Amino acid sequence: MSDRIRGVNLSGWFILEPWVTPSLFAATGASNDGELQQVLGAVAYNERVREHYETFISEADFKRMSAMGLNAVRIPLPWHVFGSQTDRESYISCIDYIDRALEWAEKYEMRVLLDLATVPGGQGDANGPSVTPDIVGDWHSSVSGRAVALETLERLAERYGERDGLLGIELLDSPVMSVRKNLLTVTEGIPSHYLRNFYRDAYEAIRRHMPSRKVIVFSDSGHPGAWKRFMAGDRYQNVVMDLHLYHFRDETAQDITTPRGLAAALGRNKDLIRRATDLGFPVFVGEWSGAAVLAGSSLTPEGRRAYERVFVSNQLATFDDADGWFFQTWKTERRIAAWDARVALAPLERAMME
Repeated sequence: MSDRIRGVNLSGWFILEPWVTPSLFAATGASNDGELQQVLGAVAYNERVREHYETFISEADFKRMSAMGLNAVRIPLPWHVFGSQTDRESYISCIDYIDRALEWAEKYEMRVLLDLATVPGGQGDANGPSVTPDIVGDWHSSVSGRAVALETLERLAERYGERDGLLGIELLDSPVMSVRKNLLTVTEGIPSHYLRNFYRDAYEAIRRHMPSRKVIVFSDSGHPGAWKRFMAGDRYQNVVMDLHLYHFRDETAQDITTPRGLAAALGRNKDLIRRATDLGFPVFVGEWSGAAVLAGSSLTPEGRRAYERVFVSNQLATFDDADGWFFQTWKTERRIAAWDARVALAPLERAMME
């Protein structure tokens, strides 16, 4: 990759999330995209979604990102990105809006990483605590889930593979992978051999349409050391490992209001990136934020924001050995300081991000 990636996620655009756009879920009792459709009904749901697609991200956002010194966006996409109509569910296509995103990216000399973030049956969320993942992925048990995911990835590659604005395609977002704890015990999740075989098949399907100068990205699932000798042959070109580096809720989270806690959090970033690069992979930090444990009960809102700003700037310095990063996320309705790049990154000098 010729230019180091400095990017943001566009979370909440094509996969509705209450923490990004709470107004879409207000007074419904729904906590996710699927529940929202059940509550509203397909017609009202799709009207709300279409309006959201149209207004949430615009050319003005890309212009502002570019002005801040950002050169890429990572766009999480649902498995029904091309639309899906069944007896149980109805999803409109968002492909026309992805077309717009590519046009805007090319206009402002930015690049787009397309990220398949949902699959039928669910992939879980490896960003959660390893002892109690939020959702145990059941995708690998789905009869058609694998075929749907592969077809979606290949159609995306066929449509966008040659576009100048495309950085590449990420095969899954952060699947919970089953790992062995001891001789008799393995954790819940998607078997590692299933993920490995899926990634290899997805690579072949995508490379039929997308040249090797574009990246293919796979998630480390929170275990960068588990991918030794994976895709090591010459046939695999420009394969990147994605690490998500969060510090606010898992068992390794540290109180960053203490010097020792801050140093431990930053050291963890460096260690995980080193483990990945030692295997020979280029590395993206696909998601990170300013959120962390702030144990001081007497902290004022201003004090909290100050600690988060320090944490953001210090984390950037730990990404030197990575080939790029994507802050989580570009915008939230409530401008959440630790998660909204317009708040978290705007105060930084451009040179600090480069």
